[in-house]
Amino acid sequence: MRVEFDVVKRLGDFTLAASGSLEGGLTCIVGPNGAGKTTLMKILAGIMRPDRGSVRLFGISSRAYLGEVYVPPDMKALEVVLAGRSRFSPRPAGPRDEKIAMAYMSALGVERLAGREWRALSGGQRQRVALAAALAAEADMLLLDEPLANLHEDWRCEVMKITRDYARGRVVAVSTHHMDVVGLCHHVIVLRDGRIVWRGSAREFRHEERMCPPD
Repeated sequence: MRVEFDVVKRLGDFTLAASGSLEGGLTCIVGPNGAGKTTLMKILAGIMRPDRGSVRLFGISSRAYLGEVYVPPDMKALEVVLAGRSRFSPRPAGPRDEKIAMAYMSALGVERLAGREWRALSGGQRQRVALAAALAAEADMLLLDEPLANLHEDWRCEVMKITRDYARGRVVAVSTHHMDVVGLCHHVIVLRDGRIVWRGSAREFRHEERMCPPD
């Protein structure tokens, strides 16, 4: 599986002009606020159209994107995850889907919240439920835009390890400004002012922040 992109998108005074590829495995897209991470992720997800250029998918039949999440306040956590699970299917979720949804919730430590309403969850709990929903989609290509927001350092590391394992046989990209997790990725893309200024393997990437332990 592989994604190739060569795109230009102008938003007001900002212009994204980026070309490159996403390989199989987990890619970290890093850069300061306003670098163009979200714009690039939305273009790769097919949510936003570039002004020029294209995104080419090879061996990928389904894409899922997680950015800002809007959930009815009375929706239960399990229902949120099941909505992610069934997003590519016209059929209603069944017992197997519920079992898979609960497995992802368990991996993210929120299985005990399955019957709790969205309004009753903390910011970190909501983030982990939303991540479980994104993983439950089991798409060929998964794009997670700032999925570590509202998470404590220990959970940031754990989420990245779960996502790295999930990326086997898939294309997964995570945008983040938390540099301590970059060592858990396979590939790194650095964006600055709408341009890709560096890309390569996580082993080659150098920075000064303390890293998450590898395992």
